[in-house]
Amino acid sequence: MNKNKKILYFKLIILIMCFLIVLRIFALVLSKYESEANSDANVDIAFYLFNEDFKQMTLNLDKIFPKEDEYIYIFSIGNEEQGKTPEIDIEYDLTIRTTTNLPLTYELYINDNTESIIQTNEIEQDQDGTYFRKITTNTENLYYQEPKTNIYSLVVKFPESYNTKEYQDIIEMLEITIDSKQMI
Repeated sequence: MNKNKKILYFKLIILIMCFLIVLRIFALVLSKYESEANSDANVDIAFYLFNEDFKQMTLNLDKIFPKEDEYIYIFSIGNEEQGKTPEIDIEYDLTIRTTTNLPLTYELYINDNTESIIQTNEIEQDQDGTYFRKITTNTENLYYQEPKTNIYSLVVKFPESYNTKEYQDIIEMLEITIDSKQMI
């Protein structure tokens, strides 16, 4: 019986090894059929302002790498959705807050303007001691009798000169905040 136990243990070990080899081969085969593509990120986010309100969206720029081309993120802010408009005039302030992990530069354009609308671009420290970049613009107005959508293009530049291992696997966080109020 001792001989039978040894044979059974030996078969069990062989079976486990075969199973692990099959799993490894399966993982390798699957990884050959996965692909990844780089492209400009068109975020296509729409914020609709109907009331006094505070809206926020966070993006992780985890696929950004140094290149001469710009990254363009598009979002819109409007007072009309599916034919509905607010019953009040609204003014809103747009703030973009980013981490300072990567040496990125930012430009922000509204509609088809060719001049950046950034009013302030400062680095601030929060209560935890973390540094953030804070970008603000002038206050925009949306009138209830005039349905309107402002289309913003956030241009992010990460020059190819930073293509070193020092910047590999670093993620930049970007937060867009809209603070709207009723115009009096």
